[in-house]
Amino acid sequence: MRLFCPVSHCPNHRPEEGSRWYDAHGSYLSCGEIVQRYRCRRCGRTFSKRTLSIDYWSHRPFDYHQLITLFVSGFSLRGLSRYFSTTVKTVQNRFGRLARAILPALSEVQRRVELSESLVADGLENFFVSQDFPNNIHLLLGKQSQYVYGLNYALMRRKGRKTEKQKRRCERLYRRVDFTRHTITGGFTELIEQIKRLGPGAEPLRLYTDEKQEYLRAIEKDGEMRERMKEGSFAHVRISSRAPRTRSNDLFSANYLDREIRKDLPEYHRETVCFGRNVGNGLERLCVYVYHHNFVKRYRIGVAAERRTHAEVAGLSKAEVRRIRQKITEERQFIEDGQVVAGSFFDQLWRRTIPTPLKEAPDYLPRFAVV
Repeated sequence: MRLFCPVSHCPNHRPEEGSRWYDAHGSYLSCGEIVQRYRCRRCGRTFSKRTLSIDYWSHRPFDYHQLITLFVSGFSLRGLSRYFSTTVKTVQNRFGRLARAILPALSEVQRRVELSESLVADGLENFFVSQDFPNNIHLLLGKQSQYVYGLNYALMRRKGRKTEKQKRRCERLYRRVDFTRHTITGGFTELIEQIKRLGPGAEPLRLYTDEKQEYLRAIEKDGEMRERMKEGSFAHVRISSRAPRTRSNDLFSANYLDREIRKDLPEYHRETVCFGRNVGNGLERLCVYVYHHNFVKRYRIGVAAERRTHAEVAGLSKAEVRRIRQKITEERQFIEDGQVVAGSFFDQLWRRTIPTPLKEAPDYLPRFAVV
């Protein structure tokens, strides 16, 4: 692990290679090991390798590779806590640490990748807290690579037929929740901003979605996308959601990932008792699943000769994927680095400002996450 000053505004936060910008500053005992401490010559801040580690401010080291593997294999949060002989809170804390390492990696790829494929966007419907509060988790994927370029979350009201008792309950509960009008439109608008952050690629860029009117409204409201459509550098292709969900369907990437998430994660099973109780926690766990899908899982499981990951098919080199995998499970990330766009969905998830329905108190945000 490379050393750098943990103070984001210090020049030594990104020191030059080979420069001697720190001094040894004693040592201390932590988790049964003697840890060397250092002192920055510029700002005077003291730190150690544990300060820069993903296990900062923790007293129990975790095997993050094993945690991720078990999670994407179908272990519930409670099952993971039993396997590691610890509490549910500790396991969720590790998911939060992983998510705050994954979000900058996804943002970095958005900025650096040169698109060589069309995009597919769709919403995965699920719920947190209760079925009275469904949500739409928008996913933005590559049409050929199935790499997840972006995602966000939109809260909805319960749809479909309801009994009189259900109607009265929903009316009572909804008075306690601040619903933003046209949440699906707003969520898709934020997804369009993520599309704009993607590096330039082959034109024209094609975006495939289903026939939801909210998607069409979001694109028509965006001035830049309207201009690009007039110029011919952007095209929005709408596909019927009733079309057969085969490999030849243009929405296959989204349909495939929806199926995998439903199959692998207990909280996304139909009629499950493992549903998420907290929006922020649930989205952090989903980020970990997206990381595994993008950077670890093979592009084609049934083809022995296919060893590439989805990220490599999208255009990242094998060395770049290896670097990202090592950084995510080892290094602590700092939000002050500007690695995620301020006010974006990634920023809100990092700071845990996405509200959970019926929960009045704000989510707990560990101090180490923003210091």
